[in-house]
Amino acid sequence: MTKPWEQTPAWRCRWVTCPEAGRPPFVTMYRCTFTLSEAIRVRIHVSGDERYELYLDRQRIGRGSERGDRSNWFYETYEVEIAAGEHQWIARCWALGTYKPWAQASVQPGFLLSPEEEALEPLMGTGIARWETKPMLGYQFIPTPSGIGTGAKLDIDGVAFDWDAMSGEGGGWVLAQPGEDVVLRANNYHLSSVQRLMRPAVLPAMQEVRFYPKTVRYIAEAGVLEAGSQPIDTGRDLSEEHAHWSGLLTGNPVEVPAHTRRRILLDLGDYYCLYPELVVSGGKSAFIRLHWAEALYEGETSERKTKRDELAGKWFRGVGDTFRPDGGAFRKFDTLWWHAGRYAELIIETGSDALCLEELRLLETRYPLVMEGAIHSSDERLNRAMAVSFRTLQMCSHETYMDCPYWEQLMYVGDTRIQSLVTYVSTLDDRLPRKALEMFNASRNNHLGLVNCAYPDQTGKHISTFSFWWVAMVYDYALWRGDREWVRHLMISVRDELERLLSSRAPSGLVKLPVAWNFLDWQTSDNEAWSHGEPPAGPDRLNAAYNLLIVHVLELTAKLEVYLGEDELASRARRKAKELGDRVQMMFWNEQRGLFADDTDHRQYSEHAQVLAILCEGTDLERSRRLIPAMLQGDDVMRTSIYFDHYTLEALAASGYGDTIMDRLHPWLHMEEEGLRTTPEIFLAETRSDCHAWGAHPIYHFYTNMLGIRPASMGFATVVIRPQPGPLTCLRGKMPHPKGFIEVKVEREGEDWMIDIQLPQGLPGTLVWSGKDCVLAEGRNRFQFGIK
Repeated sequence: MTKPWEQTPAWRCRWVTCPEAGRPPFVTMYRCTFTLSEAIRVRIHVSGDERYELYLDRQRIGRGSERGDRSNWFYETYEVEIAAGEHQWIARCWALGTYKPWAQASVQPGFLLSPEEEALEPLMGTGIARWETKPMLGYQFIPTPSGIGTGAKLDIDGVAFDWDAMSGEGGGWVLAQPGEDVVLRANNYHLSSVQRLMRPAVLPAMQEVRFYPKTVRYIAEAGVLEAGSQPIDTGRDLSEEHAHWSGLLTGNPVEVPAHTRRRILLDLGDYYCLYPELVVSGGKSAFIRLHWAEALYEGETSERKTKRDELAGKWFRGVGDTFRPDGGAFRKFDTLWWHAGRYAELIIETGSDALCLEELRLLETRYPLVMEGAIHSSDERLNRAMAVSFRTLQMCSHETYMDCPYWEQLMYVGDTRIQSLVTYVSTLDDRLPRKALEMFNASRNNHLGLVNCAYPDQTGKHISTFSFWWVAMVYDYALWRGDREWVRHLMISVRDELERLLSSRAPSGLVKLPVAWNFLDWQTSDNEAWSHGEPPAGPDRLNAAYNLLIVHVLELTAKLEVYLGEDELASRARRKAKELGDRVQMMFWNEQRGLFADDTDHRQYSEHAQVLAILCEGTDLERSRRLIPAMLQGDDVMRTSIYFDHYTLEALAASGYGDTIMDRLHPWLHMEEEGLRTTPEIFLAETRSDCHAWGAHPIYHFYTNMLGIRPASMGFATVVIRPQPGPLTCLRGKMPHPKGFIEVKVEREGEDWMIDIQLPQGLPGTLVWSGKDCVLAEGRNRFQFGIK
């Protein structure tokens, strides 16, 4: 009996390389011409290091490889109908070396195509069939500014560029050089010292949908030098040319005369992640620069961004690419990787030849994430905030979750936990959360044996608080999705992670902050005790929030152990949580203030410590009741930022302070006034990132704390609905569940609250209202409660 294809120990096809490419950065082309005697359906497996684009007869089939690491190197599978006759595979591959994105892994540049049917290997399999290759000239790679980790941008010289190669034509092709064997991740032995452990891609293809910019906002007679040294001067706006340049918005040609300089600012109308393609004719020796920005800045060197809809007097500072036409007709300039932002700056300088911009094509790219349910309230500001929050999640969802699409494009644990929770309530598609959990688990293969704070990532950074949030992510998956055996596999790492982190003890029994970047949250006010997001601690390196986080996670771990039937381990986790929790209450509690101090000297206070204390089930009940009022009234208490507000909202709801949730959402309700189309990294003028999906959590809280829909047991086997509408007079939502939709409507009618709940078949539940438990039946449930 033949083994399934994916279980074979190794493939006959091999990786191939370009022998003339030299050292990265470079772009290479590969081609393979083959002939079929009859039409067939071909199933192929494709990968590239670092990246590839695959074409069949000049039509793009796909992009890859899905982002992973050396031990999780993904390959894409394509099924293609191919007619009888001669055909050609073409692949454009690139390796940027030290210029590659921070999140991009690499082992050795190369390309791989393996047909699943062995008989087709001599026709098209790399390392077996006749594959030819050559370096692509004309690319110059421009490093990005400090702090931007998206990889080098391009300066493409159309004169040197090999336009025929993109069609698989022209001269200079040489035989591709066979490289290393293909090693599957399932193998338990090694075939070479340079290898990737390969596995099938776990995500669908990224979405690519064409869209058009919304409007031309500004046109000036200026070139690169003037644009870089001038703010937007609306007095110089060539308003009479707006109609002419608006052809770019609809895909129509725009003529640019010889000896012309123009600076055009396009407003996309929303935040986008996009692949640009610019098709031009003529314009030999012209210069075209296309840059992208999230927003404009208040000054030439200022980091302040306010009123994003306003341009006058502001500075455009973006990143992007440069294109230099050779004078040919219908030359298509494109990029290797996508860009992000809301604004585009197009600068054109023509020489003695006129230039025709035939078409500007913009393709929105992202993970194909859609809101499967629906949410709506009586407050239109909140409804708009929900739409902006979900847009942010979409923009930060690609081959991994990302903290931000414009700056780093890294999957951080702290961000990803929140992104995953928003995903659970929005859709049944949990492939991104599962991949995130797997990749963070894989990141533990380092000198510390601990989860990297961001992964994939070349730097290998560690943040101990994020290690604990990763454990919480495992709990979240078990609660919202189940899959007991997969969770059991992850628990091996969970237990080891906790044992390593708990080993750094002070004589008091408290856990010391590691000598590392102990990020907890961005500070929201000037306080020298906080630095770069690290909470206060004295020379003893003891901090209340850090220890309370550990207590909280130990409690979650105990629930995971119970779910897996490991009662002894659950008892151990609970015992450790109680012991540590008792020490925290002894060392940090300030009876006079009714608060937990941040440090053992009781000099610093933050909402973070109080929030985590409330989330800990073992916190003394009387103390817990005092925390919220004392926390909200304390003038010297460090407030949580947009990120940690997620946990603040959880604590408010858990403490019965649902009426205050809308107050806490104030910054989200006023994003429109600042022109924000996505949630920022922090609600300050210096946001850095204008698109940060850790701020998308209001969607989660609308569902779980305002409508009150939550799993009541692991795997969402049962549901509890505990609405807290606060000042809203009506809110309704439809949450996707593996058994159907959970629909809840809460509406005030006169002196009564009307609650309408629809449960799918096979999902038992409970409604909690004013301290009363009401059993819910399958199907429709209606309740009427008087307003007290």
